[in-house]
Amino acid sequence: MKHLLAALMLLLACTVARAQQWAVQTNLMDYLNFGTLNIEGAVAFHQHWSATAVAKLNPFHFKKGEEPLNARQQVLGAGVRYWPWHVYSGWWAGTRIQYQEYNRGGIRNPTTDEGDRWGLGISGGFSYMINPHLNIDIGAGVWGGWDRYTTYSCPVCGLVEDKGARPFILPNDLLLALVYVF
Repeated sequence: MKHLLAALMLLLACTVARAQQWAVQTNLMDYLNFGTLNIEGAVAFHQHWSATAVAKLNPFHFKKGEEPLNARQQVLGAGVRYWPWHVYSGWWAGTRIQYQEYNRGGIRNPTTDEGDRWGLGISGGFSYMINPHLNIDIGAGVWGGWDRYTTYSCPVCGLVEDKGARPFILPNDLLLALVYVF
């Protein structure tokens, strides 16, 4: 799955056509999630369609007293957005295939979950044009798929409480993003 997403992102990055518009954005809301670094690239391939590729990374370790807090993740995704009026302007609806590797624990309770998720997501939002090169995007989405996980009793003890695989549906991309359009 990682290789498929990497190939899709490489294909998107290597695509060159006349009269294309490129955009790059960062989601400010992700930085509130323990400083998750993120970037999303987009290329318009039609008046109403754009292809997107997203990457997120949170390698940071935090502590609450002596107990560690983990909200680490790595995310790769690729998708498309439909723009009823014109790309990078107004309302949009999108879909994405996504992979996430995560380690989260010690935040609400002492257990720690880690694993891999892959699935499909849908989202929608609005892109407000500040000037010809700068937009603000707002939006939200959900994604679902398959989660292969391990639950530990605490962030450092290594005692396995539960292990397995299960389907999931989660919120995705609470979006307040700064977008630069080339």
